[in-house]
Amino acid sequence: MKSALSVKMLCALALLLLVFRATEARIVSKCELKERLEAAQIKVIRAMGDKMTVGELISRLVCKASGTGFNTSLVETIIANSNPLNIFSTRRLVWRLYGLFQLSDQWACDSGLTPSLNVCNISCSDLIDDDVTDDIACLKTVINSIKPRPKQKPNEITLPITTLSTILMRACHFIVASEYFSECLTPTSPVITTSMINATLPVTTTSPQTATSLMNATLQGNGTTA
Repeated sequence: MKSALSVKMLCALALLLLVFRATEARIVSKCELKERLEAAQIKVIRAMGDKMTVGELISRLVCKASGTGFNTSLVETIIANSNPLNIFSTRRLVWRLYGLFQLSDQWACDSGLTPSLNVCNISCSDLIDDDVTDDIACLKTVINSIKPRPKQKPNEITLPITTLSTILMRACHFIVASEYFSECLTPTSPVITTSMINATLPVTTTSPQTATSLMNATLQGNGTTA
């Protein structure tokens, strides 16, 4: 009885912590996230194939984050039967997806609510604050931990975050980076021409007498006379 109460108290405490951290959330921009991923030097892994470029990978990761509304605090709960073929089974798998990249608490981080491999060695609450540094670092770790998917056994439940289809959403497959990030391009500096400069200078008039004096002074300076 006491142990059951302790588990409930720990779960309640974990949920309170998540709510507290969620108040620190913010909405990041597409362009900011692109720059942060580029700075983090996200790399294409072998399981993604030989044709994908880093630019394509980043565009698909940002596209995936757009599904959260670029909200750093988003938490989604997924519930599934542990054995879909057994209609009498009451046991259910529950996992939660955290933050911009919807990283799983069964694989990527530790929520305190479910057993986790915690490959990022991080608390899930760190993935729902306003700092995306740890989100990107954990994403890199998750990507690097992915291996080519083996043939799935019958009735086997695959953790959602372990498959490339979760990281590289099908809906983002045909994203063209140059078009997707068109608003992130640095505006080209305008070309300033001599005519543009002259147009901004004040117009002055010179009398014929003044012009003659200036010409004579120039000729005398050159050792000649008019």
